[in-house]
Amino acid sequence: SDRYSIFDWGGMPDELDGKGKSLAYMAWMFFDILGDSARWRNWELSPKLKEMFEGNEVLADLRENGAIHHCISLVDNNGQEVKELTNNLAVKAVNVYHPESSSEGGVLKWDYSKYQEKLISSLVPLEVIFRFGVPAGSSLMTRIKDMDYVQSLGLENAPKEGDRFDFPVVEFSTKLETLDRYITQKNAQEIAGLNDIETKRLKDLVSIMAVRLKDIFFEVGVELWDGKFELAFAADLDADGNRKFMFVDSIGPDELRLTYKGQQLSKENIRHCYRDSKWYAGVEKAKILAAERGEKDWKKICIEELKLTPPHLDKKVVEKFSQMYKGLANQIAAKFYGKGPFEGAWSMDEIYNKFQ
Repeated sequence: SDRYSIFDWGGMPDELDGKGKSLAYMAWMFFDILGDSARWRNWELSPKLKEMFEGNEVLADLRENGAIHHCISLVDNNGQEVKELTNNLAVKAVNVYHPESSSEGGVLKWDYSKYQEKLISSLVPLEVIFRFGVPAGSSLMTRIKDMDYVQSLGLENAPKEGDRFDFPVVEFSTKLETLDRYITQKNAQEIAGLNDIETKRLKDLVSIMAVRLKDIFFEVGVELWDGKFELAFAADLDADGNRKFMFVDSIGPDELRLTYKGQQLSKENIRHCYRDSKWYAGVEKAKILAAERGEKDWKKICIEELKLTPPHLDKKVVEKFSQMYKGLANQIAAKFYGKGPFEGAWSMDEIYNKFQ
């Protein structure tokens, strides 16, 4: 879709021309590349990563079979496979089991008991976040006062803005609640009904996929700082009855924080346009009020009680964001498929200059 959402609001008032086609095309490219076992076998690891990953069963499986993902193909409005630009991506369906909520003593509680049934072909109720560093605006900075949490991430000391990590730091948040909550790995394992083997497989898979993505972006001059994956329990089990994981949702700049020559190439650019607005202040206040009252619908509080909705952006700003998506899609496609799909889209250097 050419619509966009920030701060969990849902559809914003403007549309970004070409965004939907850009995201569909980039998602198809990434799933195609990451699902290709030959590309995994040809991937050259750095000596340090080779030492860490050699012998890892997840990497061995990726080299043999590629990543499991839900993408089938790009399709037209009639569901027919196409090679040209389209807003539509055909995917394999999975079940989604939303946890039931209740308010106890003004505190919202969520029931994840369904996930103790060892589900397959269903969404994992987590977002798995990976971080290669701490750029400006990183939410990690809001959690570093809790040293127990910092150390649970494998960090000896609290990171500082601008720090980079040689190996991705992995965090977990809820996926199916009204507001995403960052939780510990132990909490994530419990609510998703994972055993120890599945938890290690999930974390290893995300770490390896993140490093592979970072290398892909490096080849087109873009730096990957952090991102998130959404996964489902795959239909097939391993020989010991443990579950495997399938990548779902999408992979692209809406799920990743990217920079080109230090310039953001993600929705963080759009978020920045709103951070000083009365609407954004209202969103933050509404979320606090909802949490204090044990209510789910913070957006209703923002609209009806605080009388605040998001304003439109300037047309020139909207054009810059539209070109950001199309230019990035062209850059990746030209490198890995020989040609960019968007004629007349700005180059990466033009995008960089327009944002300065």
